[in-house]
Amino acid sequence: MRLVVKIGGSLCFDENGPVKTYFSRLLHVLKKVKKQHQLIVSIGGGRQNRKFYESVSEFNLSGEQKEWIAIDMLRANARFLAFLLKMKPIFSIGEITGKTQGVISGIAPGRSTDANAALAAARIKADYFIKLTNVDGIYEKDPKLFPMSKKLDHVQFKDLKKYSKDGKPGSYGILDRLAMETVVKNKIKTVIMQGRDPDLLLRLLKGEKIGTLVS
Repeated sequence: MRLVVKIGGSLCFDENGPVKTYFSRLLHVLKKVKKQHQLIVSIGGGRQNRKFYESVSEFNLSGEQKEWIAIDMLRANARFLAFLLKMKPIFSIGEITGKTQGVISGIAPGRSTDANAALAAARIKADYFIKLTNVDGIYEKDPKLFPMSKKLDHVQFKDLKKYSKDGKPGSYGILDRLAMETVVKNKIKTVIMQGRDPDLLLRLLKGEKIGTLVS
């Protein structure tokens, strides 16, 4: 299969940098996946990048300048994971062709790592775009505010926008607007799933129903 797997930054980076215990489990899984499938991995920023961005915001810099600084930090994350996986770091959507494999993160101002992952999925005509995050799927309502809210096993493309929102990095909701629009326009099957246990990805690829499927 052709896969794009997005790893949420909050899963693998804390305020001090990469969480070694998480990466050791994640790498074991991703190495298995890339042996069997065409794979592009997307990785987010996490708390360290967010705190640095907040500190930079105290200086007299334009919004675009601050975004480029954030992008360079995200590119460091992509290069870090690419070295670990012995894959190519991807720094431009234009680099991606139908057979590309590699690791992508920050690309251009105004785009989240979710959006970059979705755009990569469109470029390779991915069979699945899989987002590993800190929630176990899409809920009818925000489970933090509504603890009794029901998790949805399936969401249709036409309904996805109800569960998406714009916002600052780290607060995009399930997917931000551009990521959602890309998924819907290109009819990319998408799975939103809990990523704290990377082994769940292997179970998903074997056919187990995990998280929420968007199709």
